[in-house]
Amino acid sequence: MLEGLDLERVGRWLQKNVAGAVGPFEATLIGGGRSNLTYAVTGADSRRLVVRRPPLGHVLATAHDVAREYRIIAALGPTDVPVPEALAVSSDESINGAPFYVMGFVDGVVLDSPARAEDLDPATRARASERANRPWPSSRCCR
Repeated sequence: MLEGLDLERVGRWLQKNVAGAVGPFEATLIGGGRSNLTYAVTGADSRRLVVRRPPLGHVLATAHDVAREYRIIAALGPTDVPVPEALAVSSDESINGAPFYVMGFVDGVVLDSPARAEDLDPATRARASERANRPWPSSRCCR
């Protein structure tokens, strides 16, 4: 069992609230975050999802508002800003002890430390830096 994720209860919720979600599910914690906890959840059909929830223990609701985070990525979805697909959100704390949301899984490298970034080959590191620092045309984003 993963701390912070009641996979049995969340799995039942996923099957009812995320189109095409097929249990049973397996999950792993995606490390490197300093804020909300992030879990990679894989269904029986190999589909990968991501579940995000506030950290364990006492938190300020406004500092870890996963519903707000969900609304932002859902709003950015139809724009050119690259975000995962926003799939579902739950404010029912009886399911997992805290609100949570579900988004699509995007395969990639989690750059959780300078050393991890240095492990990338120079061309990949340069491409990632350029993309992270690229300005978004105001006519195509965030209206």
